[in-house]
Amino acid sequence: MSTSCLRARSAGTGRPGRPPVVLLPGLGAPGYLADTLHGCAAATRAHLLDVPGFGGPGPLACEPEIDAIAAAVASWLDQPSVLFGHSTAAQAAVAVAVRRPDLVHALVLAGPTFPPELRRLGPLAAAFLADVVHESPSALPGTVPHYIRAGPRRLLRMIRSAQHDAPERAMPLLTCPVLVVRGRRDTLSPEPWARSLAAAADGELVTVPGAHTFPARSGGATSALITEFAGG
Repeated sequence: MSTSCLRARSAGTGRPGRPPVVLLPGLGAPGYLADTLHGCAAATRAHLLDVPGFGGPGPLACEPEIDAIAAAVASWLDQPSVLFGHSTAAQAAVAVAVRRPDLVHALVLAGPTFPPELRRLGPLAAAFLADVVHESPSALPGTVPHYIRAGPRRLLRMIRSAQHDAPERAMPLLTCPVLVVRGRRDTLSPEPWARSLAAAADGELVTVPGAHTFPARSGGATSALITEFAGG
């Protein structure tokens, strides 16, 4: 599929010395990152990409798999940017940074998935149930409509692709600054896993309140982390 199908929601104005911010949503649901987009836009030009394309009508921008999403994002970027990926999109963001280091000024990985113990559906389902009891209902309007549009087959395909990916192998290859952020109650991105990813890239780890979808309820705090880390 062509990246001409890739939809982007953009806000803010570019400023000298401040690279743009590009946000990638977890499991293809862009709506819950709207507040983070507007928070970043207060500091610089910001874009929220609809990849693989679950966010709106029309054809998908790419197949719902980590490698395809990374290829679509790498083709869309046209200047060095701060790349933010949440959940499965953190895996895609890592792949972009390895593939096109010239286009990634800094990398922010929020709730990165999946540690080896969650690369089977049974343990992943148990971790999801343990996480969901701590999630805020504020995440639902920005996620559920996109999941319904995607349908179970596409969602499962994307989840399986993320389970087959091994981002820990790519982390030592990164050459840009890396910040890993996780929610304190996030069972999909447990603390030892997040810490090991940050250490492998000589990066930083920050723990924030909330569970896996913490950006949905704290877009302002999330955007502040992104722009401050990037020097904005």
